[in-house]
Amino acid sequence: MIFEDFESIMTPTRMNRYLAACTGNTRKAMTLYRKNLQLSQEIFTVVSCFEVALRNAIDRHCSTNWVQIG
Repeated sequence: MIFEDFESIMTPTRMNRYLAACTGNTRKAMTLYRKNLQLSQEIFTVVSCFEVALRNAIDRHCSTNWVQIG
């Protein structure tokens, strides 16, 4: 994909930080952006699992320590 097309989709404001990190190399900037997306997906998976585990632990704690009404 041509960088200008990529940038118009993602916005220049967003892509400027990647361009700066890659000293203006547009190909490297697009690669860095895609790598950042991949890393974000991996982190989201871990955070999602932690969130479910935390909610389950809170539910178990509340269920055993408080009388249920109803």
